Amino acid sequence: MKIAILSAALAFAPVSSAFATGADFDSGNYMLQHCEHYITKNGQFDVWDGECGGTIGTLTFLASVLPEGFKTCPPKGYTKEQAARVVVAYMRNNPQILNEPYRILAMTALSQAWPCKSSSRQ
Repeated sequence: MKIAILSAALAFAPVSSAFATGADFDSGNYMLQHCEHYITKNGQFDVWDGECGGTIGTLTFLASVLPEGFKTCPPKGYTKEQAARVVVAYMRNNPQILNEPYRILAMTALSQAWPCKSSSRQ
């Protein structure tokens, strides 16, 4: 029983510390470091690194059904780490908008890097 309680406390420690500091953990400001850590995988992986990877994985999985303007057509054989690099590069190159929700930043980054070709003929 004590082990289960200790395990649960340790699992939620990164989350509770973010809440305690009042961090805006939905913003690009907060998530940039975690997305960088997700790519490098140096040291211990925390829940926020996984949040970044999971969000990017979900966005690329749902790429073709995202709202217009956010649809993405990733290249064949892309990796989740490659997509994370696209998102990190976008956030680094646009520090003036890091206060925005990182999910929106990620969708924008991926749609700009990998736009879908128009199927209509001109």
